Amino acid sequence: MRALLIHNPNATTTTPAVTDVIARALSAELKLDVEATKRRDHASFLAAAAVDDGYEVVLALGGDGTANEVLQGLAGTGARLAVIPGGSTNVWARSLGLPNDAVEATSVLLRLLRNRCERVVNLGTANGRYFGFTAGYGYDAEVVRYVEHRFRLKRAVRQASFLYCAAAAYAAGARGRRWARVEISTTVDGHPTPDTLRSAVCCNSNPWTFLGPWPAQLCPGADLDKRLDVTGFTRLNPMSIARVARTTLTSAGVGRLRSVRTWHDHAAYDLRSDTPLALQVDGDFVGETAAVALRSVPDALAVVA
Repeated sequence: MRALLIHNPNATTTTPAVTDVIARALSAELKLDVEATKRRDHASFLAAAAVDDGYEVVLALGGDGTANEVLQGLAGTGARLAVIPGGSTNVWARSLGLPNDAVEATSVLLRLLRNRCERVVNLGTANGRYFGFTAGYGYDAEVVRYVEHRFRLKRAVRQASFLYCAAAAYAAGARGRRWARVEISTTVDGHPTPDTLRSAVCCNSNPWTFLGPWPAQLCPGADLDKRLDVTGFTRLNPMSIARVARTTLTSAGVGRLRSVRTWHDHAAYDLRSDTPLALQVDGDFVGETAAVALRSVPDALAVVA
């Protein structure tokens, strides 16, 4: 079986020694080639070229951002994606049932490949960019932007950096009055259902993220075999944010909070804001925009799972 290993040498928990161990293990059973990413979005080009060259499986070793870049090149093709967790959070790999250790996950993936175990899953798109598990518009995307600008902090303290950046992003947004109104619309039974929010998160799977070993269920009904879910926030203040965080980490009851609106299993959502807001896709900041088109893409990707 021809396989390409795409690895991110700057991933948070990946070292050259770990990459070498994984490559040797894969080479024992696969006709393996190895490529390192050199810049942002490089993995997308490598994955697309792998499809053209006839590779049967592409393995992504890195964090959620690396996996997201690889799936850009694989979506809608016959090539399979295998995700090896090498980042700080690894939501995509863990959502697929893999261990959160790169070497252990490699062993599991080799067994799955031997047994030809795979599944075809739905993806989402945000303004045309594919995502595997989430896209966020507003506050959570602003947090992601802060984390990316503090790479050394993330590498040093890993997930704790998100807590620091969540507070910093909120403080900056509150001072600058950046939490504009977000208009969301979808269609239910042929009728548009508009609403007004402060921020929104779209999920293609559950959980939305992890805090260490604890899954955060922001869209508890989301599933890779269903269409998209959205959880929106009508208020953004320290009390409401803390209440949402506590609820998502301890239960599936976020939809019962008064500051939250939820939508389940819809094919399309449209978000608009008078002020351009941050957009993140699978934990990567992708820019600011005044409008986001969220779409479900059925049977878009074959994954080893």
